[in-house]
Amino acid sequence: MKVLLLHVPKKNQVWAGVPNIFNDRFAYVFPPLAVMYLSAYLKRSTDHEIEVLDCVVEDLEYPELRQRLARIKPDVIGVSATSAHGLVDVRKSIEAIRHSCPDAFVVMGGAHVNAFPHLAVQFPGIDAAIHGDAEEPLRQLLTALDEGGDLEQIPGILLPREGNEPFLSTPAPPVEDLDSLPFPDREACPPVKYYTPGMKGHRTTTMMSSRGCPHRCVFCNVPPNYRARSPENVVDEIQECVEKHGIQDIHFVDDLFNVSPERVISISEEILRRNIKVWWGYKGSIRQTTREMIRVAKRAGCYRMHYGVETFTEDGLKALNKNATVDEIFEIFKMTQDEGVKAIAYMIIGCPHEMTARQILGVVPFMHKLAPNYVVYSLFTPYADAPIFSQGAQKGLWDEGCWE
Repeated sequence: MKVLLLHVPKKNQVWAGVPNIFNDRFAYVFPPLAVMYLSAYLKRSTDHEIEVLDCVVEDLEYPELRQRLARIKPDVIGVSATSAHGLVDVRKSIEAIRHSCPDAFVVMGGAHVNAFPHLAVQFPGIDAAIHGDAEEPLRQLLTALDEGGDLEQIPGILLPREGNEPFLSTPAPPVEDLDSLPFPDREACPPVKYYTPGMKGHRTTTMMSSRGCPHRCVFCNVPPNYRARSPENVVDEIQECVEKHGIQDIHFVDDLFNVSPERVISISEEILRRNIKVWWGYKGSIRQTTREMIRVAKRAGCYRMHYGVETFTEDGLKALNKNATVDEIFEIFKMTQDEGVKAIAYMIIGCPHEMTARQILGVVPFMHKLAPNYVVYSLFTPYADAPIFSQGAQKGLWDEGCWE
């Protein structure tokens, strides 16, 4: 069978982050790692013809998408629905699929399905959805479609039923041994097409060394089941990126890269042992940062550390369950910069503990004093599967069914 994995256009986002004037496709385009992992896994474990279409990097409008779909003529199309703010484009993409490939089997996966399984499975135009890590369920789905198997026996499968309640299985079991997965399919999405802001190298990519996060910040909907790749496996991918694809700069997009200082040191020492010359940076936590870790990571090419600061008062840090203090934030930012590494702050504006404009604007003198190399502001968003959502609903800040 011919299988198309689709990264939908980004034309109609409901977005609460950096304004598009700084954040459009000419500012950065990240590779669609989730789709690339699926492509690599299916190419290794099946004989099906696998193709990836990244509509974002190709800047496809919907008439062009319909034309591409008609030329490809896939039998099965996988659509990644990342979150609620992109659902307009998911819907318009599925409408394009039904226009150009009316007989194709359409399966949806991604964060939207994990957050809203009951709603996702009823999304107009889809034939199935996958809840949880999708690599193995998607392989089993293709086998069942090819050989006439029972779809309801597939782990994590969700199936619509016309006029009846949909079939909902339990989430697919998470992939515990991440080293067993192939590296993302960078042949399908050549790195030369992608770029990120603030990078040193002209040819860049993103990597993911873990899945999930063990911390329980109340605003976050990342699954708590943390799993990490071994340092050797991570550096194997770095080496492949450098030697095979000419990558100069890597940004780790793990929700938490520095789960411990020891892990960062182990990865850094493996890079040094192999004498790999590459620049890199990561998203991490204040609470697992040490001076030794910063020094070893810098020697291995790390020049940017992105910290989830989020808020700027002791009460706010407690309310968000950050397990850090204001003094610790200042200490780590100064330590990072003193060691010659850029310190980048991520901030959330308008959290529930900020009840007046004056409280919100307190971030301005805080940021002047903190003096990060760069700061990213986002508006608070109460994701339905984050702990803070139910807390706010109980207090009457929003309706329990507002996301529907």
